[in-house]
Amino acid sequence: MKHEPVICVSIKDNDFLKCKEILKDVPMAEIRADLCGLSVQQVGELVSGHDNILITCRIENGSEDIAREYFRSALSNGARYADVETEAPAGFMDEIREMAHSHGAKFIVSYHNFTCTPPLEELEGIARECMEKGADIVKVVTTAHSTEDGARVLQLYRSELFSGRKDALVAFAMGESGRFTRYLCLSLGAPYTYVAQDPDNGGQPDGSTATAPGQYTVSQMRALLQEGTYVFPDSISRADISIPCSKSVAQRAVIAAMLSEGTSILRNYEPCNDIEDALRIAGELGCEVEKKGEGTVCITSPGASNLKERFGRHTIMTGESGLLTRLMIPVSAYFSADRQIEITGRGSLLKRNLSEAQTALQAAGTKCTSRDGYLPFRISGGIRQERITFSGASSSQVVSGFLMTLPLLESRPVLEIQNPTSIPYIRLTLDILEKFGIHYDVRTTAGTMICSLSEGSGYRATDIYLEADWSSAAFFAVAFAIKAAAMARAGQKGAAADRECPTFRLDHMPVGSSQADEAVLEVLRLAGTKVDVSGGSIAISSDGTLDAFAFDAGNSPDLFPILAVLACFCNGTSRIKGVHRLYQKESNRCESIFTELTALGAEMEFADDTMAIKGRPVEERPLHGGNVHSHNDHRIAMSLAVAALFIKEPVKIDDTMCIGKSFPTFLEKLKES
Repeated sequence: MKHEPVICVSIKDNDFLKCKEILKDVPMAEIRADLCGLSVQQVGELVSGHDNILITCRIENGSEDIAREYFRSALSNGARYADVETEAPAGFMDEIREMAHSHGAKFIVSYHNFTCTPPLEELEGIARECMEKGADIVKVVTTAHSTEDGARVLQLYRSELFSGRKDALVAFAMGESGRFTRYLCLSLGAPYTYVAQDPDNGGQPDGSTATAPGQYTVSQMRALLQEGTYVFPDSISRADISIPCSKSVAQRAVIAAMLSEGTSILRNYEPCNDIEDALRIAGELGCEVEKKGEGTVCITSPGASNLKERFGRHTIMTGESGLLTRLMIPVSAYFSADRQIEITGRGSLLKRNLSEAQTALQAAGTKCTSRDGYLPFRISGGIRQERITFSGASSSQVVSGFLMTLPLLESRPVLEIQNPTSIPYIRLTLDILEKFGIHYDVRTTAGTMICSLSEGSGYRATDIYLEADWSSAAFFAVAFAIKAAAMARAGQKGAAADRECPTFRLDHMPVGSSQADEAVLEVLRLAGTKVDVSGGSIAISSDGTLDAFAFDAGNSPDLFPILAVLACFCNGTSRIKGVHRLYQKESNRCESIFTELTALGAEMEFADDTMAIKGRPVEERPLHGGNVHSHNDHRIAMSLAVAALFIKEPVKIDDTMCIGKSFPTFLEKLKES
């Protein structure tokens, strides 16, 4: 049964009057009698003035006798819950349980692990032990060191132990990595969640109000629980769609044009925030940027060496684009031979750890300081090494930045990349560079990619067509696959309105491109979708099959969010590998995907770098409506929009502005489709 979310404010303040003031405005409160330092009488008075109090008094912070008096005073004055630690002596636990029940209160047996999150089997054993001790509500709280830890403790809500009575469980994880579980547990059935009181100066809990690590404040939790205002479209009508240019291609092309003397023409241009930021940088560094009619941009550059001589800006602002930032960091190193250049960004980019880029710069002999790997970066000294070696395991984007920078250097250094990842994106960079006159000899040996510039390579202005974006097309491809399968099944059952099962089309797509996300077609085929390619048009149809799939998204991590949505509507358990690639995106996508799809009813878990998602066909309603959050991440917002197409109830989101980062017309096209 759906319940209204309740937030329980943990109070440890030792000021009696302040405690009374706090209780005036909260729906539920936990009084930590062992921490607040109030008298037994004062605790009783606080309880008598509020109709929804949970009383806790940890024995380890006092004694059984003191704790007993606090419980007696609180329960006799109307406390609705009494919480005792599972380690408490059996006699004491029995006494407090009987005391609680005699006053009509619920008895909570709680387990806390301040070190880790045990395996699910152990967590179920702990929950069972709490139930055996007479718990009306079982409380299991662990410590999370990763999103996977938090997801694991939440699996208790789907345990047979709590079948039909999820409101008998409060389970979440402490710590920053487990913070999301304090919110998500309410969607899974927890009767309440714990928050810290708002600090006097507002903002984050500073330790003076939090009673456990990772707590939200009252205001923060209320903001999370506030209903979204945007309701996503709930149907697909059109059977064809055209996709805008790839921002991955466009940003690389803009930088290459900036470094090439002469006028380069970029065709099939369609603006989005990330591409506009790249064009702005080109203009600020001394290029002439002119938009000619619809879909064409001309970039006239004096050439890299002249830009370097005229370089007047010592700060480069890359907006919120991780790709643009990682491409411009090595380019800035080229400009920094006789000056210091600052690279910075805004919004979520400032929260992304870019230490792999700093390490790569240092390997090139460039001086770089940062905030422990976070922007701003201060770069100076130029590139001094003739053989640059660093790991590409964390990001291919820095590799691409160096591939674009090395042709500018007289020494023509060799680039040696250990354990390269997202290799399709490196190939994409090499393909674009070839169009601008740059050629590399690339060989791979023993897990190391060695890139040497070919004789005669040098930047030349060019005329380039910006191919359509597979990252954007993937959202429509998945939507079409789900719809086609559902319509085919409906037709097979004889539903007259659905007997026509159209073929859906993606037009003008670059087939066989270097874009990693073209792999979405492979996934659709794995799931049983019919995918036919002809002259750049992708036809998507179905015989009704949409089965679970297994796919390694390590080289195409941007597909992860929409593939997770696809998995929800596939029959069986799909497994998507490459979770480790999700942490340093616009949001922690591992957490974002899990939180928002779980809030809509998805059944998900993690194991061995793999996200497992149990799905069902659309007609069995694997997801339900609800309130969701974009996490200021365009791919999360777009994925939720696709999911909403196949959910009966409204799906409301807090923010869709972030979609403008890559695909400003996405929602408009989705409504038309």
